[in-house]
Amino acid sequence: MSTLAKIIGAILAMLGIGSKATAIKKKKVRQIDRQVKKVQDIKEKAQQRKKQIKKAQKKATKKKAPKKIKSAKKAAASLKKRAAKK
Repeated sequence: MSTLAKIIGAILAMLGIGSKATAIKKKKVRQIDRQVKKVQDIKEKAQQRKKQIKKAQKKATKKKAPKKIKSAKKAAASLKKRAAKK
């Protein structure tokens, strides 16, 4: 019985299906999964940072040319408005 179990164990080990081989494979898979998770976390943080930066950036507003004024009263009012802005 014990020799039969040893023979079966040896065959499984050769095929890579034995308990030790399976444990080693699982360990490697877990390590790879951890690394993948780290990379995904870093990528996610980078995406969030990118969104924050894009949100913070605002497009520069173009200054509009002042309308052509035909009366002296409107010109004075316009100059007062411009002086108040600055």
